[in-house]
Amino acid sequence: MNNEIQLGEEFVNYYSELKQEIFTLKSISRIFGGASRETYRLSVLNKDLIETNLIYRRTQSSALIETEQLTEYSAYLAFQDSKVPVPRTIAIEESPDTLGAPFMVMEELRGAAASPFDQEAYSPYEEKLGHQFWDILGEIVLKDIDDPNLASIPRTESKESCWKRELDHWVKVIRQDSYSVEPILEAAIRELYRNYPKDSAKKCLVHGDYRNGNFLSKEGTLVGILDWEMAHIGDPLEDLAWAMSPIWCWKDRDRPSYLIKRKQALDVWQKKTQIKIEVESLAWWELFACVKGLAIWISAGHEFITGSNTDPINLFSAWIPGDIHMEIILETLEKEFRSR
Repeated sequence: MNNEIQLGEEFVNYYSELKQEIFTLKSISRIFGGASRETYRLSVLNKDLIETNLIYRRTQSSALIETEQLTEYSAYLAFQDSKVPVPRTIAIEESPDTLGAPFMVMEELRGAAASPFDQEAYSPYEEKLGHQFWDILGEIVLKDIDDPNLASIPRTESKESCWKRELDHWVKVIRQDSYSVEPILEAAIRELYRNYPKDSAKKCLVHGDYRNGNFLSKEGTLVGILDWEMAHIGDPLEDLAWAMSPIWCWKDRDRPSYLIKRKQALDVWQKKTQIKIEVESLAWWELFACVKGLAIWISAGHEFITGSNTDPINLFSAWIPGDIHMEIILETLEKEFRSR
């Protein structure tokens, strides 16, 4: 029995006990692409051969983004049966004792994810999906952060600025995982600390990785927002700037996330949130997105080089996305310095 089948059989035993019903494993397959959790698609059958499709996400021993499993699960819980489409949650186990690692279980959503680097991924539904994508981001901003389901979500202390909490965190990651000093990256970090944004009057739930590639769609309908492992309470502009980053629309840079035009996207978001975007603050968060991105790509390279996680995605991330974000920083700083 190979390791994947054994993992599936162990899971089915757990699931049968959870549901107080006997299930058998029909199939299990690994979903590759993420670097923070091991994700599996399972199909199980009950005694009447009725099929249930599940998603099983396990904490990895070496994860690119180290977050609590409960953070992601709590975000999903907070949006059950809401205008923000998410999978239906089934269970979470935070102890490794049950199946060898903490994990969560959700129902599978039927839809397709796309590469964030494929500019034709959403054709011919770019317009329709684009309005949904930015409108849903606005719905996330409007979420009541006092919802009990969000009690475990990381947040800033009352006297701490959202921008500083996030910048300090990702600079720390860079310092821990870098093998050399990158002058361009260091210049961006200095610029961010020197010319920081105004604190937002509103704090909101931040997805943390809201972009193309992290949602499921089906025939022009956005059916699921995924990958909430970096969720936290912060500034509404953080997710907006991350989703706007040119890295997610490198071949058509006025069409963020390869959906609708930038101006349209900002108009949809502002209409939903009723937040007037301050240009300088958004520009700060867009430069921050590059630094955060590079922190993630540097960590990916560290995992690969040390042998902690030799998934090829870590090698790719350290190479291509890292170069792209470095180029965006250069362009941004040049434009900023010329305007002074």
